[in-house]
Amino acid sequence: MDNLNSAFFLAINQFAGKSTVLDGLAIVMAEAMPFLLIALMLILWFFGNLEKKRLSFFAGYAVLLALSLSYLIGLVYFHQRPFVANLGTQLVEHAPDASFPSDHTIFIFAISSMYLFNKSTQTLGVWACLFSALAGLARVFVGVHYPFDIVGAALVGAFSSLVIMYLAKRLNSLERFFQLFVFIKLR
Repeated sequence: MDNLNSAFFLAINQFAGKSTVLDGLAIVMAEAMPFLLIALMLILWFFGNLEKKRLSFFAGYAVLLALSLSYLIGLVYFHQRPFVANLGTQLVEHAPDASFPSDHTIFIFAISSMYLFNKSTQTLGVWACLFSALAGLARVFVGVHYPFDIVGAALVGAFSSLVIMYLAKRLNSLERFFQLFVFIKLR
């Protein structure tokens, strides 16, 4: 499995360092996507209807759950980053911590999939997931993750959104907290 992961990594990362334009686009995509999705959440919170506010609020919960799961995964499984193994070309600095799963990708897929899995924001969710996938691919291109780190992270992010959606329907406390938060904001 490691050989396949490394082969996929090298197939993507082989183009790094050959074009300043492509490198620049990949670096921006790899680094900026979490901030763009936070901006999207804030736009929907301040300018969206009540349902879009609710989804943005619950997307925050999905991020917290997803990053908690990532932490737990990191406690039981460590996989070194490609640059630690002297593999490929590294375009951005990164700590030599665990590669699997990608926290950046978990973060963006937890938000994107929350919008994808809801009818009122499904089109927006499709676009957000598409850009999240490109950002994950960019994390491989810039040399800080393997492809399976991205796939695993996308699955953890999507799973977290599904869990939060399920809990929001089953537990009134999440909905009450949202309503309290909206009430305080509207006052």
